[in-house]
Amino acid sequence: MAAKLLESQGGSLSIRIDEYDLNYVNAIRRYIISEVPTLAIEDVVVIENSSLIYDEIIAHRLGLVPLKTPKKYLEQAGAQLMLVLDAKAEGGTRTVYSGELVSVEDKEVYPVSTEIPLLKLAKGQSIKIEAYARLGSGKKHSKFSPISKATVKPSPLVNVINDSTDKMKEIVDSCPRSVFYIKEGKLTVADEDACTFCMECVKVDAGSVEIKEKYNSYILSIESIGQHEARDALMMGINLIQRDLGKLAEKVMTL
Repeated sequence: MAAKLLESQGGSLSIRIDEYDLNYVNAIRRYIISEVPTLAIEDVVVIENSSLIYDEIIAHRLGLVPLKTPKKYLEQAGAQLMLVLDAKAEGGTRTVYSGELVSVEDKEVYPVSTEIPLLKLAKGQSIKIEAYARLGSGKKHSKFSPISKATVKPSPLVNVINDSTDKMKEIVDSCPRSVFYIKEGKLTVADEDACTFCMECVKVDAGSVEIKEKYNSYILSIESIGQHEARDALMMGINLIQRDLGKLAEKVMTL
């Protein structure tokens, strides 16, 4: 059994997991989506709103603003903290952005993006809101899910059958992921993990290139929204599976 890091940049992470059944890898993917906890706004108290946007619409928009979630909150059942939005248009029409939503109790909690437009205020209009964030998971509501993408695909196995084919340049040019290159006049595999199974190379010369799925080897790719780093979300998903299996084992032992 082995795992190899393929990509880690920004909020994206891809790893290849070998010699594990698909069910296990997919369980990790599903746990990251639905079980990893994050903070999100649940309750909103509108103190003042002279804009044209209804209170309910503003509350809905605030609930969808992803919040940076420090690890210290993950084990605090029922954790809650208050954020405040206090904005006014004095010189003319202005847009109120998520960056103006400020945590009163903990400065480590803040909107992942400061540039999410919430509403517009005309001259003289204002809005003042108290918003209460709570800990939750994606199985309750998708706003709590820490990732925007989570996929599992089979690992590619790329074989060059005829490395001296007359169509080697066409094969190299046909691949959008630069899987092949020419070395010393021979068609060579540069990075088979980059293959997306588009099969363009096979269309050029099916007798010289073979693309197959590697047995019991899968690529897990996730993209973090920003509440947690992608690597942290992955480890939390794995740890939560272990926790739940441990609880199940304890129950079974008492039967």
